[in-house]
Amino acid sequence: MMTYQAIREQVYETVIKARDAGLIRLSAGNLSARTEDGYVAITPAGIKYDVLRPADIAIVDLEGKPVDAPRRPSSETPMHTAILRCLPGVGAVCHTHSPFALTFAALGREVPMATLELYACGAPIPVARWACPGTPEAGVVTVELFSNRPGLKVCLLRNHGLVAIGQDLEQAFELALDAEVGLQVYHQALQLGQPELITEERAAEIRRVYGPA
Repeated sequence: MMTYQAIREQVYETVIKARDAGLIRLSAGNLSARTEDGYVAITPAGIKYDVLRPADIAIVDLEGKPVDAPRRPSSETPMHTAILRCLPGVGAVCHTHSPFALTFAALGREVPMATLELYACGAPIPVARWACPGTPEAGVVTVELFSNRPGLKVCLLRNHGLVAIGQDLEQAFELALDAEVGLQVYHQALQLGQPELITEERAAEIRRVYGPA
């Protein structure tokens, strides 16, 4: 039987990075990643991140049923497993409750391509229609957005937070951090005036120089 030690340590290390970056706090926010044998490693429910240990990371199947779970899996397991089940190219999910993501999620307004960080996330960043946290519907609305926009890597959950998807934990974390920085800068720019956005022409130029976001 697999011990899942390596993937548990990877999830734990990414949790600490996300906590230190201010993307998650207390027990708010959660991360998940695919295991080598097709299951999902996900943060547990209700455990504050300053006392979390690698052994606490739960292993569930793609329907959310516990496989090797010393702790109860995150309440957001239905959303994580829906994304990983329906989007086979995704290897990890980072769901944050970071301040500027929460700000724009509360506004319920799509965020335009105002910075290179937001460009990297696939901006404009949409806000999913309302779904109660912790329900399968949260997975439905999130999958809906990512499926309809193949280049999209980040979306906002209405009145709830942010979801970043990546090929692995490192990419999902970096995209969540890029999004928070971009959202903060856009918010600050709005306080000073009307931000100048990256036009489609400029985005095309960026793609020619750096490749697709």
